[in-house]
Amino acid sequence: MTRRFLLLVCLAGATSLAAQMTPKKAPAPKPAGTVVTVNPAQADVQPNQTAASQQVTADTDKDLTNPRALRLSLDDALKTSMERNVGVQIQRYDYLMAGQSLRSSYGIFDWFTTADVLRQSNQSPTVSQFQASATKSTVANVGVSQLVPTGGSYTVGFDNSRVSTTGGFTLVSPAYRSSLALGATQPLMRNFGVDVTRRTINIARNTLGINREAFRGLLMDTAVSVEQAYLDLIYARQFVDVTKESLFLARDQARITQIRIDVGASAPLDILQPRVQIATTEEQLIAAVASVRDAEDRLRALMHLETSDWDRPIIPTDTVGYTPIAVDQNTDVARAFDLRPELKELQLTSATRRIEYTYARNQVLPRLDLNLNYGAAGLGGTTAELDPITGQPTGRLTSTGYSRALNQVFGRDFPSWTFGFTVGVPVRNIGARAEAKRAEYDLAAATTSEEQQRQNIAIEVRKTVRDVDTNAKEIIASRAARDAAEKNLDAERRRYENGMSTNFQVLQIQQQLSDARVREIQALVGYNKAVSAYHRAVGDILEVRNITVEEPKVEDPRIFSRFDQYNWLNYGSRIKTNPPVEPK
Repeated sequence: MTRRFLLLVCLAGATSLAAQMTPKKAPAPKPAGTVVTVNPAQADVQPNQTAASQQVTADTDKDLTNPRALRLSLDDALKTSMERNVGVQIQRYDYLMAGQSLRSSYGIFDWFTTADVLRQSNQSPTVSQFQASATKSTVANVGVSQLVPTGGSYTVGFDNSRVSTTGGFTLVSPAYRSSLALGATQPLMRNFGVDVTRRTINIARNTLGINREAFRGLLMDTAVSVEQAYLDLIYARQFVDVTKESLFLARDQARITQIRIDVGASAPLDILQPRVQIATTEEQLIAAVASVRDAEDRLRALMHLETSDWDRPIIPTDTVGYTPIAVDQNTDVARAFDLRPELKELQLTSATRRIEYTYARNQVLPRLDLNLNYGAAGLGGTTAELDPITGQPTGRLTSTGYSRALNQVFGRDFPSWTFGFTVGVPVRNIGARAEAKRAEYDLAAATTSEEQQRQNIAIEVRKTVRDVDTNAKEIIASRAARDAAEKNLDAERRRYENGMSTNFQVLQIQQQLSDARVREIQALVGYNKAVSAYHRAVGDILEVRNITVEEPKVEDPRIFSRFDQYNWLNYGSRIKTNPPVEPK
């Protein structure tokens, strides 16, 4: 038995030495990422066809030679998504609509003009010599009115008429009448104030700001989604490479095992474990290829590619690496408070609630309006002279025309004016008081939401800072683990070749190496994802990624903008617009 054992050992050593001295064909280079096409018949290793001689391929390998393949960098993916993403386009339209709503709100200051032009003729039987039998008149009136920022309004009316009579006793015929009327009404309590009058304008401007920040927030979210989808695709393709390498190692282990079986150094049943490992790895490779296609579809959807381009494989041209960044929790939280669009949206919402609260408080007041009116009149035409003694017409006529009426109007020969107040006091005023209280609670809720958002932002920033630090440490640890696993596998295979280990141990360590390589890729991808999430949390991801998207142009008419500088004309300056509210 001893001689037989020594003979077998010598024979195995000679076979191993001959195998090492025989030139081997170098394995074909493994392309980056693509899933393997597995022939089930190849799972069985025949004595005359070793597993290591079979080239490991995947469906994704064909992507590298596909002339229609889309070689895509991260910058190109981000640029395309910003230009073509459906969500971004919808939000752009929302922003444009908000801009038109702002323009529409200035309609309260539009001039309202009126004009009346008519000609009238009236004939009637008479019962007295003093009554006219026929009257013809021509009327031309114009007027204009406008709301002013303080809540008041003014009107200007200019009336003109020509009246001629036939028969009867009329001193002036035709008679030209002209009058100019100026009127102004200014609320002194309810509806007083620039801020009250411009309520709809200020709310529309805040709504535009909210849409602007929502647009920026969507751009940030899109950038993060595209970047993470791009990283997922890189991971999926590299995972295919790792799985292919694992399959190569499993087949190589089957080759070595088969040699040992052929020389009698191993039992025939020892080939079963490598075959199981080969089948398992092939199954993993099939799933890995499917993951590549899924990752490509997610990226295509975010980029909103044309339907005709969806069959083009996407090959990332960027790689994942480790670039340290400087982070500081306190500084980053403060920057996030200044940059995050979500917080700015809530700040604008709170400002809108203050406007509504101010208006609601104003509506509780009684009505007290100041009314001013001034007018001037003039008369011209053909006048019949009367005898000063008898009072009868002398037959002589004096014609002055329409110009005399105008001279009298603008010369203020016949002025008139009124000055007065209009008072209105609602009894109990339940509706206005309840609305003011509701607006008060609404303002308090908006302020509380703003504080809650600040807290959420601080928590999010702190978490992303920790994630960046954690993933950076995981990269170092995973690289060390992968290096150790490679050395461990090399040592274990040597022990196996010398009969000091088993197939099970070698295959187990091979799996450990595969897992270590996957963890290293995961650590690198995870770190880059953490950095992306960190910049989103801080709110500077658009600047960091050099993304510049021109905001849609919106015009703000800014009518009567000078009144904004006079705070004493604002009703809100007289009240506390941010009261402490304790819900009961």
